[in-house]
Amino acid sequence: MIIKTDCLKGLKSLEDESINCIVTSPPYNKKGLQGTQTKKSKEDGNQIWKKFEIDYSDYGDDMSEEDYQLWMIEFLNECHRVIKKDGSIFFNHKPRRHKNRVHLPTDFISKSDVELFQLIIWDRRSSPNIRKENLVPCTEHIYWFCKDKPKTFRDNMEKDFIGEVWKIPADKQKSHPAPFPTQLVKNCILLTTEKDDLVLDPFMGSGTTALVSESLGRKWLGYEMSESYIEIAKSRIDESIGLTRFINANN
Repeated sequence: MIIKTDCLKGLKSLEDESINCIVTSPPYNKKGLQGTQTKKSKEDGNQIWKKFEIDYSDYGDDMSEEDYQLWMIEFLNECHRVIKKDGSIFFNHKPRRHKNRVHLPTDFISKSDVELFQLIIWDRRSSPNIRKENLVPCTEHIYWFCKDKPKTFRDNMEKDFIGEVWKIPADKQKSHPAPFPTQLVKNCILLTTEKDDLVLDPFMGSGTTALVSESLGRKWLGYEMSESYIEIAKSRIDESIGLTRFINANN
């Protein structure tokens, strides 16, 4: 089920320790880190990223950095509260650059309640080379958080992904500016859940977490504020379910 609501409001409606697995990636606040809050119209975009700009449907990604970090701390605390004792949180974020310095997600993660079980490196295989003075940034981080010891099923993983570096090409920007690769979500779900477990994505976007959960026989829940992304997600899920039923009927 996809619910049109703010991620924090949705999380606060959940009972303690009611979710088996969270797979999500928040907006990165690149514009806010650069100090461009509400100073540019959406048409102006992010000049540093040029054609690679990240512009969401109903969200500017331009909070003050202080407010963004406080938001992320509260968000992570709520995620920690709702996962079960043997549950897992997969939180995708990345190092951000501003004024010739790298700002790591650990700046705010360390101030939250979450416990890091393992750091997974997502090798995106490519990235726009926007600065000539530093190496091309082609990796992101997947922080695997836990409450106690998470249940794991590493034998379910494809051999290429049993290490802590996942080489997965980024999906092309189409209907959503920063879509999750299907393989990345599949890895997280196979690694830490069983059939009928409940998977949550508080930033559902175009619905990749729901799509993968559905295909793997997991229950799922997502929050999303953009009506256009909700419609895209519903369309993708309906198409996938219809295709699955067609295949099963012919087997």
